[in-house]
Amino acid sequence: MRYLSTSIFLLASAVALGQSSTNKSFVNTPASVTTFTVDSANSGCPIGFFASRQANLQMNTVSDAEKSGPAQGLHLVLNRGSHPDIQSIEVSVYASSLKARTLLLNGSSPDTISKTFTLEREKGSASLDEADVWMHQVGSLRWADLISITYADGTTWHPIANLKCRAVPSNFLLVGSK
Repeated sequence: MRYLSTSIFLLASAVALGQSSTNKSFVNTPASVTTFTVDSANSGCPIGFFASRQANLQMNTVSDAEKSGPAQGLHLVLNRGSHPDIQSIEVSVYASSLKARTLLLNGSSPDTISKTFTLEREKGSASLDEADVWMHQVGSLRWADLISITYADGTTWHPIANLKCRAVPSNFLLVGSK
């Protein structure tokens, strides 16, 4: 009987502790909301530069036949604030390769590959505020560096030494939405 009363006391204590713990709130994020992560090395940006991962639709056309294999995409957002309209940007996107590799203790990988894109505003649009980039035959897109900005008034921006304009996408990826 003594063991039974001790067991009941311990069970009741555990239940009470479980109920009195700090409440955590979880917010169900709608599909239209995107999560962005800004790298701490982003101090050299004249504009807000953000990236989020894009899901692959797995739809191929005849012209895409030569691009077999997995594709990864980034949605880039440019928040220009009070700066002039953006005509075009040059951005380098970095990814891990598909080949077998080792991950060093410092988290870097010697098998990082990159591709540079020149993105221009759409005809009839006042400014380039967002764009999508895709890379084929890569393992995972890691980050994007803004190389240059050409504003609609003809001025250009380039990063200065030791200051990067980098966007690191979060690992959050919406699979589908209605």
